[in-house]
Amino acid sequence: MFEGGKGTEDGEFDSPTEIAVDGNGNVFVADTGNGRIEKFSSTGAFLSIIGTKGSGRGQFAQPNGIAIDRAGDIYVAEAGNHRVQKLAPDGTFIAEWKGPELGFHGPRRIAICPDDSIYVVDQGHNRIVKFSPDGEVLASWGSKGSGVGEFNDPTSVVVDPATNKVYVADPCNKRIQVFDSNGKFLAKWSVPQWGQPVGFEDLSIDSRTGRLYASSTHLDAVLIFDLNGTTIGTLIPKPPDKLEGPSALALVNRKLYVLNMGGNRVSIIDLQTAAEMKHRRTTTSQRVQFCRTDA
Repeated sequence: MFEGGKGTEDGEFDSPTEIAVDGNGNVFVADTGNGRIEKFSSTGAFLSIIGTKGSGRGQFAQPNGIAIDRAGDIYVAEAGNHRVQKLAPDGTFIAEWKGPELGFHGPRRIAICPDDSIYVVDQGHNRIVKFSPDGEVLASWGSKGSGVGEFNDPTSVVVDPATNKVYVADPCNKRIQVFDSNGKFLAKWSVPQWGQPVGFEDLSIDSRTGRLYASSTHLDAVLIFDLNGTTIGTLIPKPPDKLEGPSALALVNRKLYVLNMGGNRVSIIDLQTAAEMKHRRTTTSQRVQFCRTDA
């Protein structure tokens, strides 16, 4: 667990909303209230700060989304500046994208495909925008509503690298929608636990095990689905690892990093350990309560 804590010093947070892990295991946190990105080692040691509050190149206003490509370049979605910035691994500015047509309005989350195409949740316009690595708009879909392919304040997007299917969190409509890589609607999954006003639900996928993980900020839990949309479990860590307003997820090597917006810290859930506990009776000595089935 990364202790963090509320504040402005190195390693502290103010309402963090997103987390990402690079190819070397370094952890990046969108320290949204402080207008910066913080970088940590895989063990939680503070490494550096990227950016400051502002609207210039390499500055941030309400950074809400982070994604890292195979080259280590960092993509940051800013709700306050209504743009996505692309930065080098050391934080040097490379480019900025302001979206097609009307531009972005409160872009929220970012996902990167194996072919390096990039998906952005343009929350204020209730759509998903797909870019090439050079910033060319490849596709855009969605509008406000509750029908097929419509959204009501979507909060997250994730791509299955095995199939290129695109999963979008649509919590105000209490569902996850599934699309092909160009936005063709494929399916919708009911998520009755969603729909509360907190609004920071996130998704993460493990195509190897066929699991999709969805945070629930008001339940302080992570929901687990198979890739047919069946809810098969819930992760509820016990104190001192209890989740507090989980706002973001990142999955690497069967370890699920959970960003706690309420607690200003990062929890790490070992999914292999959770799976091994599935047939055991939960006791007070176990840090993770796993409900119903395996992780």
